[in-house]
Amino acid sequence: MTLQPAFAAELVQPLVCSVVTATQPALNGICIVTPADNGRSDVKVELTAASAAIDVGGYKVVTENYNGNYLTPVIEAMPGDTVSARLVNGLSPKQHQGMDHGAGHDHPTNLHYFHGGIVSPNNARPKAAESGDGDNVYVYLKSGLNAQGKPNSFDYKVPIPGEKKLDARVLETEGYIAHPLGLNWYHSHMHGISSDQVMGGMSGLLSVGEATANVRAGCLKDPNNPGGCRNDVDSDTRDLRSSTTVRYALIRDLPVKVNKRPDQANGDIAQWDRDPGAREFPIGGRCGVWKPDDSGLDANPALRTGFCQRNKDSALLFTLNGQLFPTITVEGDQNLLFRLGNLSANIPYWLELRNESDGSVLPLTVLSLDGVVPAAPVPPGQAEKPVLAVDYDNVLMMPATRAEIYVRNDEKPHAVRQVYVLRSKKHVVGTDEWPEVQLARIVLEPNAGASKVLVALNAPVASHGAGPQAAGPHGGAKAALPEGCIRDLDPAFREFRRVTFIPGGETSSGLKTEWSVLTEIIRPTGTQLKDEGEYVPADAQETTVALGLEPGGTLRGYPFEEYVGADGLVDWTKRHVCIFMDDTAHEGSHKQLWVLFNATGTLHNFHIHQMKFRLATAQELKKNYLIEPPSLARTCDPGGCPPDTPNYDLYDDQTLGDIDPGTTRRWHDTIPIPPFGKVFVVMSFDAREQIGRFVFHCHILKHEDKGLMAPIEVWSATPGPLLQ
Repeated sequence: MTLQPAFAAELVQPLVCSVVTATQPALNGICIVTPADNGRSDVKVELTAASAAIDVGGYKVVTENYNGNYLTPVIEAMPGDTVSARLVNGLSPKQHQGMDHGAGHDHPTNLHYFHGGIVSPNNARPKAAESGDGDNVYVYLKSGLNAQGKPNSFDYKVPIPGEKKLDARVLETEGYIAHPLGLNWYHSHMHGISSDQVMGGMSGLLSVGEATANVRAGCLKDPNNPGGCRNDVDSDTRDLRSSTTVRYALIRDLPVKVNKRPDQANGDIAQWDRDPGAREFPIGGRCGVWKPDDSGLDANPALRTGFCQRNKDSALLFTLNGQLFPTITVEGDQNLLFRLGNLSANIPYWLELRNESDGSVLPLTVLSLDGVVPAAPVPPGQAEKPVLAVDYDNVLMMPATRAEIYVRNDEKPHAVRQVYVLRSKKHVVGTDEWPEVQLARIVLEPNAGASKVLVALNAPVASHGAGPQAAGPHGGAKAALPEGCIRDLDPAFREFRRVTFIPGGETSSGLKTEWSVLTEIIRPTGTQLKDEGEYVPADAQETTVALGLEPGGTLRGYPFEEYVGADGLVDWTKRHVCIFMDDTAHEGSHKQLWVLFNATGTLHNFHIHQMKFRLATAQELKKNYLIEPPSLARTCDPGGCPPDTPNYDLYDDQTLGDIDPGTTRRWHDTIPIPPFGKVFVVMSFDAREQIGRFVFHCHILKHEDKGLMAPIEVWSATPGPLLQ
């Protein structure tokens, strides 16, 4: 598919690869669906990584991308299906600035397939980590030709846990669930060059469940029956889905060198600006629109319709589906389901919808975030009483965040079309200042009626009974610790893990990096509550992942480059974080506390693969770990933040009286860590799909590429395949 985005045109939609769409001519050679033995399907996409010209923001630009397009296919599959991908490396050989491992001419790539999934990397020992064909980021796929004279390729095959297949303990519920429904994504994950490859277009969205799966009607409470509803929830849900317009939106940004202002471009050639400074946003940096009279930059943010400039000959493009400031039209009696992914390599977007005429803000109804409904799973007997969705004035979408946002047009009648501007607010954090940018127009056409249907959260349903079991003997026996592993947390001593992002780093061979990671196991002491920082590592020689001491005696961080050899493969004999999953109680792996400490002056964005996590509660910190929570649960005091500063969560201080109990667990797979801040999160390693080797890292990819990533291994005494 070739895209010619026009300024302010109606938003173009990506192709969708699914059971329903696979026979469409436009998907020929891209999407292949095959029936599977379990009655489900194998949904396969063909992705050729190419150095090719794409259409983006009205320009033609050469980048690294998939299939010669900037707008990549959406993969849509159901729980129980398998998502597959054949990745062909057709990239042109070239050297990479900052590529500190692997031969430069290899121009390697790989695939995180899929980000957000509680799925298997299929690379547990004794298998070589790089050979696993699951969601495995240790694949090292070189460019060039194989022995048969064809471009090198690799086949990924990732089963999605179906009904009653996923251990519900991973979402802190008993029994078994299907994989959560929601929006995930896939992208290149080649350390050292992931930022460039993702920025160029090597990414796409992946949906578990059909597009409207998380659209759910709410319960109109029956005053005569506290446990019942006055309405037929299922019937209202069908009506609500039928009146829902779905629009996928991939937010991406690209710095380019231009010879024409972006809102005037019409197929003009532009050059991708690979200068690292072109993707930086320093405090007080220039970001405007070049004036028609050539007199300089106009700083009026209303003119930044999908772009801004620092001088006449350059531009930063902020696009939806490759378009500048597109329009999304919602007809009367219809609502909009905005399935939105921040596929930026580096930039957070602080989104709000503001009325074009009166400046009022339209609240955003979030149905799912990071590929999972923000509600605790419910038992089958309570499934008919949904939890009401929550509205937010704005939503901060860090790089890699996905959201399903519902915009009502049928809630009340209006005779005049209403126009809202989706904008990213200016936000200042640490050393960064991201500019205000107008991203799109949402037009709500006149609506005659008023719907009384409420919108609810489609919480997953947990079922009791036997689920999948591990092959082999049971009983929780511990095998010998794998080579390179530090031991896991010991719950008998209230231990937790502290992960510190550190500025600067150096490998044992003398290679300097911009960032590094320090990981420690901390054991609380005494009986009184203390500040978390007062506790020190337990058995530091055995439980710390550090590269010795700095001259002043402080621990040195461990950059990811320390693990990677000249062949691009990871050395697993070196110290790394390991999680032990026993076969029964999961006493050590369930509900681990991780304290994420940002010891730098810039914003970072924590992400861990194969996982959903949540904020720790104040009660957990006190009762379980003897930690005195910080005085503020968010970065700003109760009076609020300055207008250009987001309020970052540090821990969860909600009580059940604050909000509907079903929404008190908001799940994430990425979370921002503000400068010099600590974020307290709880994560559970309970699903056997999590066994294997993967990573945690900063998902601002220019940081990950420069050292801010660490390997992690989840292992079991019985790591055999699942019995499905």
